Amino acid sequence: MKKTFSVIGITLAIIGFLYSGVHIFGTTAKFIEHHSLESSVKKLTNEKDKKTAELAAVTKKNADVKAQYQKLKADKKIKTVYLTFDDGPSGHTDQILEILKKNNIKATFFVIGIGKNFKDYKKITDQGHAIGLHSFTHEYKKVYANEDSFFKEFYQIRDAIKSTTGQDVKIIRFPGGSSNAIASKALKTAIINRLTREGFVYFDWNCDSTDASGNNVPVAKLVKYGICTTHSDINVLMHDTNAKKTTVQALQQIIDGYKKAGYTFETLNVNSPKIQHVKQPEMN
Repeated sequence: MKKTFSVIGITLAIIGFLYSGVHIFGTTAKFIEHHSLESSVKKLTNEKDKKTAELAAVTKKNADVKAQYQKLKADKKIKTVYLTFDDGPSGHTDQILEILKKNNIKATFFVIGIGKNFKDYKKITDQGHAIGLHSFTHEYKKVYANEDSFFKEFYQIRDAIKSTTGQDVKIIRFPGGSSNAIASKALKTAIINRLTREGFVYFDWNCDSTDASGNNVPVAKLVKYGICTTHSDINVLMHDTNAKKTTVQALQQIIDGYKKAGYTFETLNVNSPKIQHVKQPEMN
């Protein structure tokens, strides 16, 4: 009997020892795990604080550079040219893009939709150029039939661009410009007010290359009228259509002219100088 109790006692002692060992091991493991987790959290927090500080420094530096740039522009010490191409894409788009790429400059393309390959919109934006709305059909009578017709055209081209590039474009150019004689003054006022309410900004031009005057306009004439140095901000009107092959031929000389005159090349956005024939009300 004593032997039996001894065996039972030893067995219980072993079980107790094992239980204590497991408990101690579990507690120790949990302690190690908790300590490791705290260490990881502390490390990640330190890294986050460091990155936040770095981001704040970069943001401030960026803001300072922008402020200096805007001051230089305001003091007329920086001259900017915006090369713009209407009515594309066309069979000449690739040539235009290649010339721009060779010169490491960007331009703005006010595109239409009828009969176009929408994939070319993405080709333009993928290369860092700006894209703007120029109506879907570019048929003046249809575009300017009434206010609803105008916006139907622009929503249609906006949606075509968004579906292929992902960009929700807010810059536009009126077919014929905001000073066109097709739309009545009352219609244009209604359109402009609605554009402003909906956050759109339109751009005209203060330098006309004259390529809209006809096809095969001599290169020399395009270069002569396409280089304007009378303002610190120049918006150049050109066209990207199959019929405007001399525009492509004149482009390099136009670029060279602005480089020689000390202009920088930029793309248009809603904050760009509003070169407009009919002034747009300020947005609230």
